[in-house]
Amino acid sequence: MAADKWIFIIVIALMSIGAVFSYSLPIYIETKYNYGEWHFFLRYITFASVGIIIMMILAQLNPDKVFKILGWTLFFGGFITILIMPKLPESICPVIKGARRWISLGIIRISPLEFFKVGLIFFFAWSFSRKLLPKHFNSFKEEFMAIWPYLFLLTVVAIVTIIFQSDLGETLLILMIFTIMLLFTKVSPKTFGALILIGGILFVVGVAHKSYRLERFKSALYNIYLMLPESMQKWFNVNITSYDISYQLRQSINAIHNGGFFGVGIGNGQLKMGFLSDVHTDFVLSGIAEETGFLGVMLVLILIALLIWRIFKIANHIQTKRLIDYVYQLFCVGIGVLIGFETLLNILGIIGILPLKGLPIPFVSYGGSSMLAFSIACGMVLMISKRVDLK
Repeated sequence: MAADKWIFIIVIALMSIGAVFSYSLPIYIETKYNYGEWHFFLRYITFASVGIIIMMILAQLNPDKVFKILGWTLFFGGFITILIMPKLPESICPVIKGARRWISLGIIRISPLEFFKVGLIFFFAWSFSRKLLPKHFNSFKEEFMAIWPYLFLLTVVAIVTIIFQSDLGETLLILMIFTIMLLFTKVSPKTFGALILIGGILFVVGVAHKSYRLERFKSALYNIYLMLPESMQKWFNVNITSYDISYQLRQSINAIHNGGFFGVGIGNGQLKMGFLSDVHTDFVLSGIAEETGFLGVMLVLILIALLIWRIFKIANHIQTKRLIDYVYQLFCVGIGVLIGFETLLNILGIIGILPLKGLPIPFVSYGGSSMLAFSIACGMVLMISKRVDLK
């Protein structure tokens, strides 16, 4: 059977939207740093083209021969890289905004964590299908002991990403993916509750560890308070002068408000003119909202929802006759969850419900590492789809 064409079509549509706004949105940055008019657009098109080629190549390969090799390469390659990054010289691993998240390779910077997330999803799928799915646990203790090695791995990842890369958002995202994938192994409610508790503790510790994270969290809580009806606001004793919505969040909300239902027109946005930084990356949906309005944002979200639905459909139609079929199924679930949660956390961040995590909108936000990592992930799903009858 041929690979699923709809995933490829949806990804191309998302890339096309991303290309348009990689030209429209970063005009202030291009002017400030004396970049050419086509600087970000051409770089976006380059990475998107490489991503399309990757998906086309992977879609032609036999998953029974290639899938595990690629998965282990992403897992071990990414894991080893993020472990050694703190020890690399700054010429290779520069400190940017107080964090060491990128490896500089000449004119481009690569974020190994983006590729490691795909490898980690493969590892969970491969390991769960062997260690958890075939077994029946008689007690909470027995089940929790089986899960303990995964928690140790997650702790190591958390230490590296939170302390050395100053990235609490990615750690929470990985924990969410782990927990949702674990649900598909029919984990008991007690174990699931314990994992939620551990995640909550990690979140509290991570927020309290850095003062700027605590201020962002207070700002998010205050913004939620402002969204409540006036009658409900009276229930809370909040001094409205004690907290303030961050500058970036105010500009993000202003951009969304200015866009209204139809937007001000592509290229006519005002908040991108130095008021809202990272408008082509973290705040790309805010920029799209101002220029194309509610309709433009809904188009992006519908396409992402269709992509997730198609990936889940592939997972649901896999005939689990072999052990590797369970790996394929869990991997597709993990990739769908990754795309969904990254999008959700970004949306909640730009409207102030949660502190902004710096997570991209898949295939739409500008960023080469994210583009290539998601292209590899979708290419692996396309590879698997050849084993599935979707009719």
